[in-house]
Parts: sequence; structure tokens; C-alpha cells
Amino acid sequence: MESKNQRIKAVIIVFLVLVITGLHIFTSQEKELSHVFYRELYFLPLILSAFWFGLRGAFITSICVTFVFLPYTMFHWQSFSPNDLDRLLEIILFNVVANGLGFLRDREKAVEEEKRKAIIAMAGAVAHEMNTPLFSAIASSQLLQEDFNSDSDAYNDLQLIIRNLKEISSMIKKIAAIENLEMKTYVGNSVIMDIEKSSAKQDASS
Repeated sequence: MESKNQRIKAVIIVFLVLVITGLHIFTSQEKELSHVFYRELYFLPLILSAFWFGLRGAFITSICVTFVFLPYTMFHWQSFSPNDLDRLLEIILFNVVANGLGFLRDREKAVEEEKRKAIIAMAGAVAHEMNTPLFSAIASSQLLQEDFNSDSDAYNDLQLIIRNLKEISSMIKKIAAIENLEMKTYVGNSVIMDIEKSSAKQDASS
């Protein structure tokens, strides 16, 4: 699914670049304001590529935009007129903006990845620390249960405690198996981690 989404995003970017380039080609050169507007539209695929694909996608898109817009600039070259300089500066701006945003996006993703790893590591550590006393509590309850008749209230109470402790143990296993962070809305506007979905990959393989 993720690969399909990436392909769709790439197609959208290519489509936008081709459409904008087509508008330049098939619009009369006399409509200078229209060409200025179309030129600014190139920032749309550049920004999208930076946001969706980071620095690598932004760099590729900025190079493609440069190669499709540069021939138009050369074809309408007017011996370093103000319009020529404006187009050249715009090409430079395309690359600076795209690659700058791509760099910032990659850095943001790196920070998010570090946070994700830290949360997963902390969840694993907490689960590990809770396992030992939990197993001891279950074993002690089972041993204590042997001292009572199976039809006694104390036996049934201990059985309920053991069942609840095993449910907690199952939840701890899911916490220890977390590999990805999936969030869900909770009370009000708060957002919490969805343990079921976050450990779904591990559950499917077990």
C-alpha cells in the first residue's frame, strides 16, 4: 500500500510538471503575465516533492523542472534582458527552495524516527521490567490456590486474580512486540498509542 501511494504521488508530481510546461509552450509569448504565473506554479510540484520524498525527491524534481524550463528560457533569450535575468534567477530559486525544503523535511523525519525508536525502546524496557514480578505474582497465586478447595470462594477469587494477571501479561507481550507507532484518538482531543495496531505485525507473524 505504501509503495502504491508513493507511485501515485510521483505520478502527480510528473503530471503537474508536464501540465505547467505545456501551459508555457502553448501560451502566446505576448501574454507575459500568464507566463509569470505559470512559472510560479512550478513551486507546487517542487514543494510537494520535498514534503513527500525529502531531499532526494526535491533534488530530482528541481533538476527536471530546470531541464524543462531552461529550453523555454533559451528559446526566448533576449541578450540578458531583465526578463532573461528574471527567468535565470527563478531557476536558481527553484533549486534553492526545493532542496532547502527537502533538507528540512529529511531532518524532520530523522527527528521523528529518533523519537519513535526512543519510545519503542522505552516500551520494551518497561515490558521487560514488568515481566519478572508479574510472573512471580502469577506463580505465587497459583501456589496459594492449591491450598483451597476448587469450590471455595478464596479459590475462585484467586482464579480471577490469575486470569487478570494473565491478561496483563498478554498486554505486556504486545507492548514488548511494538515495532511501529500507530496512534488513535482517546477521550476528548487526546491522542494515545494504539497497542493492538502497533504490535499487529508481530502478532501476525507469531
